[in-house]
Amino acid sequence: MSNKDKLDSLRETKGKLSRLIGQAKKRGEAIDILIGEMKAVSQQIKRLESNFVSQSNAVSQSNALDPKDRVKKPVPMLFAAINEIMPAAVTAQGSIVIKPCDSSQAQAWDAYVIEKADSSAYHFWYFREVIEQCFGHHTLYLASYDNEGAINGVLPLVEVNSRLFGHYYASMPFFNYGGVLADNAAIAARLLDHAVAQIGQGDAEHIEIRMVRPLQQLSTDLADSWHTKQHKITMLRALPETSEQLWSDLGTKLRAQVKKSQRFELKIVFGKNELLNDFYTVFAHNMRDLGTPVYAKSFFHRLVALAGDRDIYFGVVYAGKRPVSCCFLIGHQQTLEIPWASTLRSANFMNANMFMYWEILQLAISKNYRFFDFGRSSPDASTYRFKKQWGAKPYPLYWSYWLNDDESLPDVSPSNPKYQLLIKIWRCMPVWLANMIGPQVVKYLPY
Repeated sequence: MSNKDKLDSLRETKGKLSRLIGQAKKRGEAIDILIGEMKAVSQQIKRLESNFVSQSNAVSQSNALDPKDRVKKPVPMLFAAINEIMPAAVTAQGSIVIKPCDSSQAQAWDAYVIEKADSSAYHFWYFREVIEQCFGHHTLYLASYDNEGAINGVLPLVEVNSRLFGHYYASMPFFNYGGVLADNAAIAARLLDHAVAQIGQGDAEHIEIRMVRPLQQLSTDLADSWHTKQHKITMLRALPETSEQLWSDLGTKLRAQVKKSQRFELKIVFGKNELLNDFYTVFAHNMRDLGTPVYAKSFFHRLVALAGDRDIYFGVVYAGKRPVSCCFLIGHQQTLEIPWASTLRSANFMNANMFMYWEILQLAISKNYRFFDFGRSSPDASTYRFKKQWGAKPYPLYWSYWLNDDESLPDVSPSNPKYQLLIKIWRCMPVWLANMIGPQVVKYLPY
């Protein structure tokens, strides 16, 4: 049997399991065994799909990036070509019901997210619980069901309402990825249309969808009602099989910087909430220096606690007993991502940041991840250049907007000139005061 035939067979099996999970859920039966089988089948599918993944359509269409920086290697499934993941055609669609999900559908929701190759970690149900518990935001998690009661599409949305930053819905705020997941483009479009119909009745100014491709690629019907902004990129590095190969791949200058850091006898520890205090000491101090409000410590605690045994943890670099650098890591499918990282300026002479990233990349290889996601940057920023030197390549991020009453595209980024005075004031605050006020501000900032 060819790999293509095996892939078709596995996809058919996955569809049957999805329907069985939906039916069992309706009958109130246990679905743990079925979810386990779904995970195993999904892993087999991912291994086979990686042979068919071509260069991302989004990258090839981007004019913002230097051609020499465009990725030429296989890419994570999240960034794979849209036609490989979400077929445009609908066969035997039957009736579709779209409705909000509550906690009784959490297992079925997560089972669907697990099976979707283009899902992100932020689609999992526990992120909804973290946002509701830590920020107090209302959420609207929409799911589409087929005529057998199985989920065939999801769209997580978070409502943010503040006097300073406006009233809007986003999928997902605070993170790089989110958006709609569906078996095909028609279902995705219907989920988005349903969201617009429901949210448009209120006074929200816009809906923001964060994805790695424009929504207009899903359906030409969305072109008139959604506007897309491409102002950020994420930086991804394909990982070799061994740390030795990674070291060989790095440039001479970068290796010299890592070697310099090793002379200071730094050490790094990876763990769960036992590292939270040391992580937060570094993170909060660095955020104050950047002029950025900091998340509450409870946010990170709940994130790790609710994630359970998923691959999500802190990393802290110590100089002696003093924490000087830190990171937060989230693993999903083929990719290990670093959404947050900080280093004290007083530790720059030790190259603590270089030491930390070298150790993180070795960790990713040891855990058999195929890619490392360095996170979001502006194409001309210093963070972009830092990530590029590690061999990371740029991928454009597409944020699409539905605007109520023809509002202009929103801009609540730190680069917006109207926030520059606030940033300067924030940098002058004592750390204790920034830590006290920051959590009350940052929960309204989608960045």
